[in-house]
Amino acid sequence: MTPAERETALVADLSFLPSWQERLEELLRRDRLRPGLGPAERAEAQRVPGCLSRVWLVAERTADGRCHCRADAEAPAIRALVGTLASLYDAAPAAAVAAHEPTFLATLGLEAHLTGTRREAFAKTRAAIRACATTK
Repeated sequence: MTPAERETALVADLSFLPSWQERLEELLRRDRLRPGLGPAERAEAQRVPGCLSRVWLVAERTADGRCHCRADAEAPAIRALVGTLASLYDAAPAAAVAAHEPTFLATLGLEAHLTGTRREAFAKTRAAIRACATTK
C-alpha cells in the first residue's frame, strides 16, 4: 500500500467515530498495541531535534529504495501521533514518502484540538521522515 492508501484506510476506520476526542482515543488505543522502541533505539542520535517532548525516530532508506520508519515518544498522545505517522510511511518507496503530505489530522478534526507541542512534534517528525526519503 502507498502512504496515501494507508491514510485513506486510516481515515475510513476512524471517521465513523462521532467526535475528535473519540478519534484521538482510538489512536491512543491502537498505539498501545504497537511495540515501542527498545532502550538502545531511544538514543540521543535517534531523537527528533526541536521537540519539547522527547521523540525518537528510527528511519532508514534501504538499498531497494524503501523507507523503514518507527517512532516513539515520552508523552502518550505524541507517541500515538508520531507512531501513526511512521506507520503510514513504513516500507514505502522513498519517492512516495517524499511526495505524500499527511492530512489525516485535519480530516479527522484532530488538528485544531492539538496543543502546539503536539503539532510541533508531528511536523518535526514528518520533516525527519521526509529527510530520510530524500537523502541518498
